[in-house]
Amino acid sequence: MYIPTVTRLAKYDISHRQFFFSENLPASAYSVHHAYAPVQKVDCHVENIVPEMKNATLGHVVLLDDGTYRAYGMVRTTDWSNSRIGVWESQDALNWHPRILDQVEVHGQKTNLIRFDGLPGDQSFLTHPNVLPLNDGRWRMYFWKHRDGHLRYLIAESEDGLHWTLLDLEKPALYHPADGRLWKLAEGLSPNQMTDLPVPADEILARKRLWSNDATNVYYNEHMGRFECYSVWLHPAIPDRRVDVDNAPGVHRLIHRRLSDDGINWSDPELIIMPDQRDPWDLQFYFMQVQWHEDWMIGSIGYYRVEDGQQTMDTDLCFSRDGRRWERPVRGGWIPRSPEESGAMDTKGIYGWTPWILQDNQWLALCVVTPDPHNRQTRGSAMSGVRFARNRFVGIAAGQTPGGFMTEPFFVSPEGIKVDATIRGWLRAELCDAFGRKITGFHLMDSVPIKGNSEEHLLRWKNASISDHYFECVRLRFEFADGEIWGIQF
Repeated sequence: MYIPTVTRLAKYDISHRQFFFSENLPASAYSVHHAYAPVQKVDCHVENIVPEMKNATLGHVVLLDDGTYRAYGMVRTTDWSNSRIGVWESQDALNWHPRILDQVEVHGQKTNLIRFDGLPGDQSFLTHPNVLPLNDGRWRMYFWKHRDGHLRYLIAESEDGLHWTLLDLEKPALYHPADGRLWKLAEGLSPNQMTDLPVPADEILARKRLWSNDATNVYYNEHMGRFECYSVWLHPAIPDRRVDVDNAPGVHRLIHRRLSDDGINWSDPELIIMPDQRDPWDLQFYFMQVQWHEDWMIGSIGYYRVEDGQQTMDTDLCFSRDGRRWERPVRGGWIPRSPEESGAMDTKGIYGWTPWILQDNQWLALCVVTPDPHNRQTRGSAMSGVRFARNRFVGIAAGQTPGGFMTEPFFVSPEGIKVDATIRGWLRAELCDAFGRKITGFHLMDSVPIKGNSEEHLLRWKNASISDHYFECVRLRFEFADGEIWGIQF
Protein backbone atom coordinates (compact mmCIF):
# COMPACT_ATOMS: atom_id res chain seq x y z
CA MET A 1 0.00 0.00 0.00
CA TYR A 2 1.23 3.46 -0.87
CA ILE A 3 1.49 5.11 2.54
CA PRO A 4 1.29 8.83 1.58
CA THR A 5 -2.28 8.40 0.25
CA VAL A 6 -3.89 5.94 2.71
CA THR A 7 -6.36 8.52 4.08
CA ARG A 8 -6.94 10.46 0.86
CA LEU A 9 -10.63 10.68 0.01
CA ALA A 10 -11.80 9.11 -3.23
CA LYS A 11 -11.62 11.54 -6.12
CA TYR A 12 -15.31 12.47 -6.05
CA ASP A 13 -15.93 12.21 -2.29
CA ILE A 14 -16.74 15.30 -0.23
CA SER A 15 -15.04 15.84 3.12
CA HIS A 16 -17.35 16.06 6.16
CA ARG A 17 -14.67 17.57 8.35
CA GLN A 18 -13.38 21.10 8.84
CA PHE A 19 -9.77 21.65 9.87
CA PHE A 20 -8.05 24.88 10.88
CA PHE A 21 -5.22 24.95 8.36
CA SER A 22 -5.53 28.52 7.09
CA GLU A 23 -2.94 31.06 8.25
CA ASN A 24 -5.83 33.42 8.97
CA LEU A 25 -7.94 32.84 12.06
CA PRO A 26 -11.58 31.85 11.40
CA ALA A 27 -14.26 34.49 10.91
CA SER A 28 -15.24 36.63 13.90
CA ALA A 29 -12.33 35.24 15.95
CA TYR A 30 -11.48 36.85 19.31
CA SER A 31 -9.11 35.84 22.12
CA VAL A 32 -7.97 32.68 20.29
CA HIS A 33 -4.85 31.53 18.45
CA HIS A 34 -3.56 28.57 16.41
CA ALA A 35 -1.85 25.72 18.26
CA TYR A 36 -0.20 22.44 17.33
CA ALA A 37 -1.82 19.27 18.62
CA PRO A 38 0.31 17.33 21.13
CA VAL A 39 2.43 14.37 20.05
CA GLN A 40 3.73 11.43 22.10
CA LYS A 41 7.37 10.48 21.58
CA VAL A 42 8.12 6.76 21.17
CA ASP A 43 11.35 4.79 20.93
CA CYS A 44 12.52 3.44 17.59
CA HIS A 45 15.36 0.95 17.11
CA VAL A 46 17.18 0.29 13.83
CA GLU A 47 19.59 -2.64 13.96
CA ASN A 48 22.87 -2.03 12.17
CA ILE A 49 25.15 -4.88 11.10
CA VAL A 50 27.89 -2.84 9.40
CA PRO A 51 30.26 -1.93 12.28
CA GLU A 52 32.26 0.71 10.41
CA MET A 53 29.07 2.63 9.57
CA LYS A 54 27.45 3.45 12.89
CA ASN A 55 24.61 5.72 11.82
CA ALA A 56 21.58 3.85 10.45
CA THR A 57 18.63 6.09 9.54
CA LEU A 58 15.47 5.36 7.56
CA GLY A 59 14.33 7.48 4.66
CA HIS A 60 11.25 5.83 3.20
CA VAL A 61 8.74 3.21 4.41
CA VAL A 62 6.48 0.91 2.37
CA LEU A 63 3.59 -1.19 3.69
CA LEU A 64 3.87 -4.70 2.23
CA ASP A 65 0.93 -6.90 1.20
CA ASP A 66 1.31 -9.09 4.31
CA GLY A 67 0.88 -6.12 6.65
CA THR A 68 4.56 -5.79 7.56
CA TYR A 69 6.79 -2.83 6.76
CA ARG A 70 9.89 -2.38 4.65
CA ALA A 71 12.14 0.64 5.00
CA TYR A 72 14.92 1.98 2.81
CA GLY A 73 17.54 4.10 4.48
CA MET A 74 21.21 4.90 4.88
CA VAL A 75 24.12 3.67 6.89
CA ARG A 76 27.05 6.05 7.02
CA THR A 77 30.19 6.89 8.88
CA THR A 78 30.03 9.69 11.45
CA ASP A 79 32.36 11.86 9.38
CA TRP A 80 30.18 11.43 6.28
CA SER A 81 33.05 9.91 4.28
CA ASN A 82 30.96 6.88 3.30
CA SER A 83 27.24 6.28 2.89
CA ARG A 84 25.30 3.29 1.53
CA ILE A 85 21.63 2.46 1.00
CA GLY A 86 20.18 -0.50 2.90
CA VAL A 87 16.91 -2.35 3.49
CA TRP A 88 15.18 -3.07 6.82
CA GLU A 89 11.90 -4.81 7.70
CA SER A 90 9.61 -4.61 10.72
CA GLN A 91 6.40 -6.00 12.19
CA ASP A 92 5.50 -2.85 14.13
CA ALA A 93 7.40 -0.03 12.32
CA LEU A 94 9.37 0.69 15.52
CA ASN A 95 11.82 -2.22 15.70
CA TRP A 96 13.70 -2.61 12.43
CA HIS A 97 15.86 -5.56 11.42
CA PRO A 98 18.17 -5.76 8.39
CA ARG A 99 16.87 -7.66 5.38
CA ILE A 100 19.94 -9.68 4.46
CA LEU A 101 20.76 -9.54 0.74
CA ASP A 102 23.38 -11.23 -1.42
CA GLN A 103 24.76 -8.02 -2.92
CA VAL A 104 27.38 -6.47 -0.61
CA GLU A 105 29.62 -8.32 1.85
CA VAL A 106 31.57 -6.75 4.73
CA HIS A 107 34.32 -8.83 6.37
CA GLY A 108 33.01 -11.85 4.48
CA GLN A 109 29.47 -11.47 5.86
CA LYS A 110 26.37 -10.70 3.82
CA THR A 111 24.63 -7.41 4.65
CA ASN A 112 21.42 -5.52 3.97
CA LEU A 113 23.22 -3.09 1.63
CA ILE A 114 22.12 -2.64 -1.99
CA ARG A 115 24.47 -2.72 -4.94
CA PHE A 116 22.89 -1.16 -8.02
CA ASP A 117 23.29 -3.04 -11.29
CA GLY A 118 24.21 -0.79 -14.16
CA LEU A 119 25.71 1.90 -11.92
CA PRO A 120 29.39 2.15 -12.87
CA GLY A 121 32.18 3.46 -10.70
CA ASP A 122 32.18 4.21 -7.01
CA GLN A 123 29.04 3.28 -5.02
CA SER A 124 30.45 4.28 -1.65
CA PHE A 125 28.37 7.45 -1.26
CA LEU A 126 24.67 6.97 -2.04
CA THR A 127 22.01 8.83 -0.03
CA HIS A 128 18.33 9.70 0.49
CA PRO A 129 16.48 6.73 -1.06
CA ASN A 130 12.88 7.42 -2.05
CA VAL A 131 10.92 4.29 -3.06
CA LEU A 132 7.55 4.09 -4.84
CA PRO A 133 5.55 0.95 -5.72
CA LEU A 134 4.37 1.49 -9.30
CA ASN A 135 0.89 0.61 -10.58
CA ASP A 136 2.24 -2.18 -12.82
CA GLY A 137 3.81 -4.06 -9.91
CA ARG A 138 7.36 -2.78 -10.38
CA TRP A 139 9.22 -0.64 -7.87
CA ARG A 140 11.09 2.60 -8.47
CA MET A 141 13.81 4.21 -6.37
CA TYR A 142 15.19 7.73 -6.56
CA PHE A 143 18.51 8.34 -4.80
CA TRP A 144 21.47 10.72 -4.79
CA LYS A 145 24.86 9.56 -6.03
CA HIS A 146 28.07 11.32 -4.98
CA ARG A 147 31.60 10.45 -6.18
CA ASP A 148 33.22 10.22 -9.64
CA GLY A 149 32.41 13.92 -10.14
CA HIS A 150 28.71 13.13 -9.83
CA LEU A 151 26.11 14.69 -7.55
CA ARG A 152 22.85 13.70 -9.20
CA TYR A 153 19.42 12.23 -8.40
CA LEU A 154 19.32 8.88 -10.15
CA ILE A 155 16.46 6.49 -10.94
CA ALA A 156 16.52 2.71 -10.51
CA GLU A 157 13.80 0.09 -10.91
CA SER A 158 13.16 -3.35 -9.45
CA GLU A 159 10.82 -6.32 -9.80
CA ASP A 160 10.93 -7.22 -6.09
CA GLY A 161 12.04 -4.07 -4.28
CA LEU A 162 15.34 -5.73 -3.35
CA HIS A 163 17.39 -6.05 -6.54
CA TRP A 164 17.78 -2.76 -8.37
CA THR A 165 18.95 -1.73 -11.84
CA LEU A 166 19.85 1.83 -12.77
CA LEU A 167 17.88 3.29 -15.67
CA ASP A 168 20.42 5.76 -17.07
CA LEU A 169 23.41 7.41 -15.38
CA GLU A 170 23.36 10.21 -17.96
CA LYS A 171 19.64 10.93 -17.58
CA PRO A 172 19.07 11.61 -13.88
CA ALA A 173 15.88 13.08 -12.51
CA LEU A 174 17.79 16.08 -11.09
CA TYR A 175 21.28 17.53 -10.83
CA HIS A 176 22.88 19.21 -7.86
CA PRO A 177 24.60 22.43 -9.02
CA ALA A 178 27.92 20.97 -7.86
CA ASP A 179 27.67 18.00 -10.25
CA GLY A 180 30.81 18.20 -12.34
CA ARG A 181 31.88 21.33 -10.41
CA LEU A 182 29.43 23.27 -12.54
CA TRP A 183 28.72 25.75 -9.74
CA LYS A 184 30.99 26.24 -6.76
CA LEU A 185 28.35 26.83 -4.11
CA ALA A 186 30.23 28.26 -1.21
CA GLU A 187 33.35 28.32 0.87
CA GLY A 188 33.56 25.27 3.06
CA LEU A 189 30.96 23.20 1.18
CA SER A 190 32.32 19.66 1.31
CA PRO A 191 33.27 18.38 -2.16
CA ASN A 192 32.81 14.75 -1.01
CA GLN A 193 36.04 13.84 -2.81
CA MET A 194 34.57 14.61 -6.23
CA THR A 195 36.76 14.87 -9.29
CA ASP A 196 36.25 17.43 -12.04
CA LEU A 197 33.80 16.32 -14.71
CA PRO A 198 33.90 18.49 -17.86
CA VAL A 199 30.46 19.57 -19.06
CA PRO A 200 29.96 20.72 -22.68
CA ALA A 201 28.68 24.27 -22.94
CA ASP A 202 25.48 23.21 -24.72
CA GLU A 203 24.52 21.00 -21.73
CA ILE A 204 24.89 23.64 -19.05
CA LEU A 205 21.46 25.24 -19.54
CA ALA A 206 19.72 21.86 -19.72
CA ARG A 207 21.31 20.88 -16.42
CA LYS A 208 20.52 24.19 -14.78
CA ARG A 209 16.82 23.59 -15.49
CA LEU A 210 17.06 20.45 -13.32
CA TRP A 211 19.08 21.91 -10.46
CA SER A 212 18.12 20.98 -6.91
CA ASN A 213 19.61 20.31 -3.50
CA ASP A 214 19.97 16.75 -2.23
CA ALA A 215 17.03 16.76 0.24
CA THR A 216 14.39 15.56 -2.23
CA ASN A 217 11.10 13.65 -2.07
CA VAL A 218 9.08 12.18 -4.94
CA TYR A 219 5.46 10.97 -4.70
CA TYR A 220 2.80 9.65 -7.00
CA ASN A 221 -0.31 11.78 -6.73
CA GLU A 222 -3.06 9.23 -7.41
CA HIS A 223 -5.73 11.93 -7.29
CA MET A 224 -4.11 13.89 -10.13
CA GLY A 225 -2.48 10.93 -11.90
CA ARG A 226 1.02 12.40 -11.87
CA PHE A 227 4.37 12.25 -10.12
CA GLU A 228 5.32 15.21 -7.92
CA CYS A 229 8.76 16.16 -6.66
CA TYR A 230 9.28 18.47 -3.67
CA SER A 231 12.83 19.60 -3.16
CA VAL A 232 15.15 22.41 -2.11
CA TRP A 233 16.01 25.27 -4.42
CA LEU A 234 19.41 26.85 -3.80
CA HIS A 235 19.01 30.61 -4.10
CA PRO A 236 22.26 32.63 -4.14
CA ALA A 237 22.78 34.26 -0.75
CA ILE A 238 21.81 37.89 -0.27
CA PRO A 239 23.96 39.98 2.11
CA ASP A 240 21.38 40.70 4.83
CA ARG A 241 20.47 36.99 5.19
CA ARG A 242 23.92 35.47 4.82
CA VAL A 243 25.31 33.46 7.77
CA ASP A 244 28.96 32.51 7.37
CA VAL A 245 28.92 29.75 10.01
CA ASP A 246 26.45 27.73 7.96
CA ASN A 247 27.82 24.78 6.01
CA ALA A 248 26.66 26.45 2.76
CA PRO A 249 26.77 30.22 3.42
CA GLY A 250 26.64 31.03 -0.28
CA VAL A 251 22.99 29.92 -0.68
CA HIS A 252 19.54 30.18 0.87
CA ARG A 253 17.41 27.04 0.83
CA LEU A 254 13.83 27.40 -0.41
CA ILE A 255 11.21 24.82 -1.47
CA HIS A 256 10.26 24.14 -5.08
CA ARG A 257 8.28 21.44 -6.84
CA ARG A 258 8.22 19.73 -10.23
CA LEU A 259 5.60 17.60 -11.98
CA SER A 260 5.90 14.58 -14.28
CA ASP A 261 3.59 12.11 -16.02
CA ASP A 262 6.14 9.29 -15.97
CA GLY A 263 8.42 10.18 -13.03
CA ILE A 264 11.42 10.32 -15.36
CA ASN A 265 11.01 13.54 -17.35
CA TRP A 266 10.35 16.49 -15.06
CA SER A 267 8.85 19.95 -15.52
CA ASP A 268 10.57 23.26 -14.95
CA PRO A 269 10.90 24.24 -11.25
CA GLU A 270 8.12 26.13 -9.48
CA LEU A 271 8.96 27.97 -6.25
CA ILE A 272 6.26 27.27 -3.64
CA ILE A 273 7.63 28.15 -0.17
CA MET A 274 10.07 30.82 0.97
CA PRO A 275 10.42 32.81 4.22
CA ASP A 276 8.08 35.77 4.65
CA GLN A 277 7.50 38.59 7.13
CA ARG A 278 6.23 36.17 9.80
CA ASP A 279 9.48 34.19 9.80
CA PRO A 280 12.84 34.76 11.54
CA TRP A 281 15.40 36.67 9.48
CA ASP A 282 17.72 33.65 9.10
CA LEU A 283 15.13 30.92 8.38
CA GLN A 284 15.70 28.44 5.57
CA PHE A 285 13.73 25.34 4.50
CA TYR A 286 15.64 22.10 4.30
CA PHE A 287 13.21 19.38 3.11
CA MET A 288 9.55 18.71 2.41
CA GLN A 289 7.65 15.44 2.75
CA VAL A 290 4.01 15.33 1.59
CA GLN A 291 1.17 13.24 3.03
CA TRP A 292 -2.46 13.25 1.85
CA HIS A 293 -5.28 13.38 4.41
CA GLU A 294 -8.93 13.59 3.31
CA ASP A 295 -8.83 16.42 0.74
CA TRP A 296 -5.71 18.16 2.06
CA MET A 297 -2.03 17.76 1.34
CA ILE A 298 0.02 17.98 4.54
CA GLY A 299 3.69 18.81 4.25
CA SER A 300 6.39 18.09 6.84
CA ILE A 301 8.91 20.81 6.18
CA GLY A 302 12.44 21.34 7.48
CA TYR A 303 12.44 24.54 9.55
CA TYR A 304 16.12 25.42 9.66
CA ARG A 305 17.56 28.26 11.79
CA VAL A 306 21.03 28.86 10.38
CA GLU A 307 22.37 31.66 12.61
CA ASP A 308 25.33 31.09 14.90
CA GLY A 309 24.23 29.66 18.23
CA GLN A 310 21.24 27.86 16.73
CA GLN A 311 21.92 25.73 13.62
CA THR A 312 18.79 23.81 14.62
CA MET A 313 16.48 21.69 12.47
CA ASP A 314 12.81 21.40 13.39
CA THR A 315 9.99 19.76 11.51
CA ASP A 316 7.10 22.10 10.78
CA LEU A 317 3.70 21.40 9.19
CA CYS A 318 2.15 23.12 6.19
CA PHE A 319 -1.12 22.52 4.35
CA SER A 320 -2.39 22.82 0.78
CA ARG A 321 -5.30 21.95 -1.48
CA ASP A 322 -3.35 21.99 -4.73
CA GLY A 323 0.37 21.68 -3.89
CA ARG A 324 1.05 25.22 -5.08
CA ARG A 325 -0.24 27.48 -2.30
CA TRP A 326 0.77 26.32 1.18
CA GLU A 327 -0.61 27.50 4.52
CA ARG A 328 1.66 27.66 7.59
CA PRO A 329 -0.64 28.58 10.52
CA VAL A 330 1.86 27.61 13.26
CA ARG A 331 5.58 28.14 12.70
CA GLY A 332 8.44 26.44 14.49
CA GLY A 333 8.76 22.99 16.00
CA TRP A 334 5.73 20.73 15.55
CA ILE A 335 7.65 17.99 17.43
CA PRO A 336 9.29 19.57 20.52
CA ARG A 337 13.05 19.05 20.80
CA SER A 338 14.42 17.88 24.15
CA PRO A 339 16.27 20.40 26.35
CA GLU A 340 20.04 20.63 25.84
CA GLU A 341 20.73 19.50 29.42
CA SER A 342 18.72 16.29 28.95
CA GLY A 343 21.45 14.54 26.98
CA ALA A 344 18.80 13.19 24.58
CA MET A 345 19.52 12.59 20.92
CA ASP A 346 16.93 15.10 19.67
CA THR A 347 18.27 18.31 21.23
CA LYS A 348 19.40 19.95 17.97
CA GLY A 349 17.63 18.35 15.05
CA ILE A 350 14.40 16.52 14.15
CA TYR A 351 14.22 15.60 10.47
CA GLY A 352 10.68 14.35 9.77
CA TRP A 353 11.04 13.36 6.12
CA THR A 354 9.57 9.82 6.34
CA PRO A 355 5.91 9.21 5.32
CA TRP A 356 3.54 8.75 8.24
CA ILE A 357 2.16 5.30 9.08
CA LEU A 358 -1.47 4.81 10.17
CA GLN A 359 -1.84 2.36 13.08
CA ASP A 360 -4.94 1.92 15.28
CA ASN A 361 -6.39 5.27 14.18
CA GLN A 362 -3.18 7.06 15.10
CA TRP A 363 -0.32 8.32 12.98
CA LEU A 364 3.23 7.15 13.60
CA ALA A 365 5.83 9.58 12.25
CA LEU A 366 9.43 8.34 12.18
CA CYS A 367 12.15 10.98 12.43
CA VAL A 368 15.92 11.25 12.20
CA VAL A 369 17.17 13.00 15.36
CA THR A 370 20.56 14.40 16.31
CA PRO A 371 22.24 16.28 19.18
CA ASP A 372 24.54 18.03 16.70
CA PRO A 373 24.11 21.47 15.15
CA HIS A 374 23.70 21.18 11.41
CA ASN A 375 27.12 22.65 10.59
CA ARG A 376 29.04 20.40 12.99
CA GLN A 377 27.91 16.78 12.90
CA THR A 378 30.20 14.78 15.17
CA ARG A 379 28.04 12.66 17.47
CA GLY A 380 25.85 11.14 14.78
CA SER A 381 22.12 10.54 14.52
CA ALA A 382 19.41 8.04 15.43
CA MET A 383 15.80 7.18 14.68
CA SER A 384 12.90 8.27 16.85
CA GLY A 385 9.17 8.51 16.45
CA VAL A 386 5.99 10.26 17.55
CA ARG A 387 2.36 9.19 17.68
CA PHE A 388 -0.60 11.53 17.32
CA ALA A 389 -4.34 11.35 16.69
CA ARG A 390 -5.51 10.71 13.14
CA ASN A 391 -7.27 14.08 12.74
CA ARG A 392 -5.34 16.30 15.14
CA PHE A 393 -2.81 18.60 13.51
CA VAL A 394 -3.52 22.28 14.18
CA GLY A 395 -6.29 23.64 16.38
CA ILE A 396 -7.82 26.85 17.64
CA ALA A 397 -6.94 27.51 21.30
CA ALA A 398 -8.36 29.77 24.00
CA GLY A 399 -6.97 30.48 27.46
CA GLN A 400 -8.73 31.32 30.71
CA THR A 401 -10.25 34.35 29.01
CA PRO A 402 -13.11 33.02 26.83
CA GLY A 403 -12.56 33.21 23.10
CA GLY A 404 -14.64 32.40 20.07
CA PHE A 405 -14.97 32.19 16.30
CA MET A 406 -17.33 31.16 13.50
CA THR A 407 -16.83 28.18 11.18
CA GLU A 408 -17.11 28.06 7.43
CA PRO A 409 -20.58 27.09 6.07
CA PHE A 410 -21.34 23.35 5.86
CA PHE A 411 -24.26 20.98 5.30
CA VAL A 412 -25.50 18.97 8.28
CA SER A 413 -25.66 15.19 7.77
CA PRO A 414 -27.78 12.71 9.76
CA GLU A 415 -24.63 11.89 11.73
CA GLY A 416 -25.09 15.14 13.63
CA ILE A 417 -22.31 17.58 14.47
CA LYS A 418 -19.28 16.36 16.41
CA VAL A 419 -16.41 18.42 17.76
CA ASP A 420 -12.86 17.11 18.16
CA ALA A 421 -11.66 19.08 21.16
CA THR A 422 -9.72 19.12 24.40
CA ILE A 423 -11.71 21.30 26.79
CA ARG A 424 -10.46 21.83 30.33
CA GLY A 425 -12.85 24.73 30.92
CA TRP A 426 -16.11 24.82 28.94
CA LEU A 427 -17.42 25.08 25.37
CA ARG A 428 -20.74 26.26 23.94
CA ALA A 429 -21.88 26.42 20.33
CA GLU A 430 -24.49 28.41 18.46
CA LEU A 431 -26.13 27.25 15.22
CA CYS A 432 -26.43 29.94 12.55
CA ASP A 433 -27.56 30.11 8.94
CA ALA A 434 -25.02 30.49 6.13
CA PHE A 435 -24.97 34.29 6.66
CA GLY A 436 -24.16 33.92 10.37
CA ARG A 437 -27.63 34.78 11.75
CA LYS A 438 -28.70 32.92 14.89
CA ILE A 439 -31.26 30.16 14.47
CA THR A 440 -34.01 30.20 17.10
CA GLY A 441 -33.54 27.55 19.76
CA PHE A 442 -29.82 27.13 19.00
CA HIS A 443 -28.40 30.21 20.73
CA LEU A 444 -25.26 29.98 22.88
CA MET A 445 -27.43 30.08 26.00
CA ASP A 446 -29.36 27.04 24.67
CA SER A 447 -26.18 24.97 24.15
CA VAL A 448 -25.43 22.03 26.45
CA PRO A 449 -21.89 22.84 27.67
CA ILE A 450 -19.02 20.49 26.74
CA LYS A 451 -15.99 19.60 28.82
CA GLY A 452 -13.27 16.95 28.48
CA ASN A 453 -11.04 15.40 25.83
CA SER A 454 -12.81 13.60 22.97
CA GLU A 455 -12.51 13.33 19.22
CA GLU A 456 -16.33 13.14 18.98
CA HIS A 457 -18.04 15.53 21.39
CA LEU A 458 -21.67 15.57 20.16
CA LEU A 459 -23.18 19.05 20.04
CA ARG A 460 -26.62 19.28 21.67
CA TRP A 461 -29.06 22.04 22.54
CA LYS A 462 -31.53 22.03 25.45
CA ASN A 463 -34.86 22.31 23.65
CA ALA A 464 -34.11 21.85 19.94
CA SER A 465 -32.98 19.00 17.71
CA ILE A 466 -30.37 19.27 14.98
CA SER A 467 -32.41 16.75 12.98
CA ASP A 468 -34.66 19.63 11.88
CA HIS A 469 -31.71 21.00 9.90
CA TYR A 470 -30.28 17.93 8.14
CA PHE A 471 -28.90 18.82 4.70
CA GLU A 472 -29.28 22.52 5.37
CA CYS A 473 -26.37 24.94 5.01
CA VAL A 474 -25.36 26.27 8.42
CA ARG A 475 -22.44 27.65 10.39
CA LEU A 476 -21.37 27.32 14.02
CA ARG A 477 -20.34 30.08 16.38
CA PHE A 478 -18.12 28.69 19.15
CA GLU A 479 -17.34 30.23 22.50
CA PHE A 480 -14.98 28.40 24.86
CA ALA A 481 -12.38 28.78 27.60
CA ASP A 482 -9.18 26.89 28.46
CA GLY A 483 -9.11 24.42 25.61
CA GLU A 484 -8.36 23.56 21.99
CA ILE A 485 -10.71 22.71 19.14
CA TRP A 486 -8.98 20.47 16.57
CA GLY A 487 -11.81 20.15 14.05
CA ILE A 488 -15.51 19.59 13.49
CA GLN A 489 -17.27 16.67 11.80
CA PHE A 490 -20.71 17.08 10.23
